[in-house]
Amino acid sequence: MEQAGGRGPLTIERAASLTQTLAIVAAGAWAVYTFIYEARIKPGLEPPAVSVKTDLVKAGERGDRIAIRSTLTRTNVGHTGVRILGLTYNVVGISARFGTDPGREGAFAASLAGSASVGAARDYALGEPGSVILRHGTLFEGATEGPAEPSDLNPGETVSRDLILYADRTQFDFLRVEVSLAYAKSDEPPVPLRFEAGPGGRLSLQPRADCRAEPGTCRRLKATDFATEFSLW
Repeated sequence: MEQAGGRGPLTIERAASLTQTLAIVAAGAWAVYTFIYEARIKPGLEPPAVSVKTDLVKAGERGDRIAIRSTLTRTNVGHTGVRILGLTYNVVGISARFGTDPGREGAFAASLAGSASVGAARDYALGEPGSVILRHGTLFEGATEGPAEPSDLNPGETVSRDLILYADRTQFDFLRVEVSLAYAKSDEPPVPLRFEAGPGGRLSLQPRADCRAEPGTCRRLKATDFATEFSLW
């Protein structure tokens, strides 16, 4: 006998069909959610990530002075848009002192127990921390109140910039190029920055905010540091 309204009894076949339909609908909804999560939600939760690389090649020479072309490449290696806020570029000239030093081995041995990084050459020592021979800094849009160029990177995007620098090889044996990049997510408020000259004259970037009073502002700021060396011989 049929039930009122013309609907037949809920048979096993109809229950199985209804269960299958609900399963298909649920699977489709889950697939849509997974796609949206992977494509939109998850990337927005990831921190920004930028890699930095510096390529150095000799561009010319005049007497004891050498010109070097530095190509700075920054790449968004994350899955979210990045706003580059500032960069600093310090070139340090370093000399090597050749000859035996009876105290060198003793100083090395004494440093083994309490140092995170150790190293020593038998016949020479480096004149650390070196002399800063070039400092360059740039603040981009959002990091300064004055006029500034924007510098945003989409995921996978790469930007390169060339810079010519000069060094006297009678003064130094090699150069160390130190690059620091400050950035944040492009969909978050930018973090104002300022320049600061530290020990030895190295140029650095610092947030304008007091990080103890505004920890949330400082947490938005990320940094990538990179250094490479170039022999003048």
